[in-house]
Amino acid sequence: METTTKLMKSMAMSKDMGMAMDMAAMQEAIDACSTCMQACTMCSDAMGGTDGMAVCASRCAMCADVCMTTMRMLMRPAGMERMAMIAMLEACIAMCAACMEECRMHAEMSATCAMCADACEACDAACSRLLASMTADAA
Repeated sequence: METTTKLMKSMAMSKDMGMAMDMAAMQEAIDACSTCMQACTMCSDAMGGTDGMAVCASRCAMCADVCMTTMRMLMRPAGMERMAMIAMLEACIAMCAACMEECRMHAEMSATCAMCADACEACDAACSRLLASMTADAA
């Protein structure tokens, strides 16, 4: 995490973005997206063959994909386009909320779903904080 933060601080931000980025909030979102992607991948794999868990497995797989893409976009500040980044953060927040809701329904019977729901909640919160700092800067 510390190495990524140092690298991010040394990279130039896109001049087209029209805003400054809160590097601590960005790092928090990158870390949360990474953790969520891993938790969702594990949950999707665990629930994939379980009877009645197709929706859970599918939501987790989609959430893992969105989190990974969001994380990768955040790690490329030189080419960041403000409106695209806002849309991606909003998509990540929405997918994390949907996955968290689904996994919370199964948290009592599955430690994997409970872990996934917690990771989704943390990612939702981190991306929401970063989004709020981005939109506050634009105002």
